[in-house]
Amino acid sequence: MTYLISRFILKALLKILFRFESRGSENLPQKGPFIVASNHASLIDPAVVGVACGTMPLIFMAKRELFSVPILGRWVRAVGCIPVERDSGSFKPLKNAVQKLKEGKALGIFPEGRRSPDGRLQKAEAGIGLLASKSAAPIVPVYVSGTAKALARGKKFITLCKITASIGEIVDVRESAAFSEKKEIYESIGKKVMEAISHLKNE
Repeated sequence: MTYLISRFILKALLKILFRFESRGSENLPQKGPFIVASNHASLIDPAVVGVACGTMPLIFMAKRELFSVPILGRWVRAVGCIPVERDSGSFKPLKNAVQKLKEGKALGIFPEGRRSPDGRLQKAEAGIGLLASKSAAPIVPVYVSGTAKALARGKKFITLCKITASIGEIVDVRESAAFSEKKEIYESIGKKVMEAISHLKNE
């Protein structure tokens, strides 16, 4: 319930402040499990992706520090975010995410791992490949535009501008399974996902 109420409020704010539009919703599976993979340039990207992807709750990974912030910490717990301790080397968050997918949930992930410093697409980290190969969940690419300008990294105040979200067709990663090493499989999947996101950017 918290997720749906939050989505309703965030959708209204995005429409009013940023003239938000999304396209490609027909590419979303009707039910989970599935992974939504988006570019990442701003703190508001999770809200944009969540709103764009309809009423089925997306479970996002969030840095552990957010769980200690008053009010915000309670909210990220209420909407089901998975805590991640950056640079710890722990696989527990990924294991939790795989379990959620096996339970039929939908996961929102930013393959680049961190916000892009300049808005340009970065190389995917291994996480998206591991999640896809361990869960066999389909991957839906999303490209978000405008958020880097609306609230760029290091900015304290928003800039009113147009924000859009483009949802693409499911990424075919079957060829990636042909590699013999797990690292190669993960890298191949990550590359295909970022190529799909780049294609949406250039449309």
